[in-house]
Amino acid sequence: MSDQWEYQFVSFPVPADEHVNEVLADWGAQGREAVNYAVTADHHGDPGRYSFLFKRRVA
Repeated sequence: MSDQWEYQFVSFPVPADEHVNEVLADWGAQGREAVNYAVTADHHGDPGRYSFLFKRRVA
């Protein structure tokens, strides 16, 4: 098995937690694994964007 990884970054507005779960499920079904995430917030502290770094093993 290869020890090489492909990384991909995705960022999207925070519409609802359901959307985040859908993205994680879809990307997980493609063999990608979330290795890091961040949430940005506005000046009131409300979340504005979710950002994820995914990795996938390269054959």
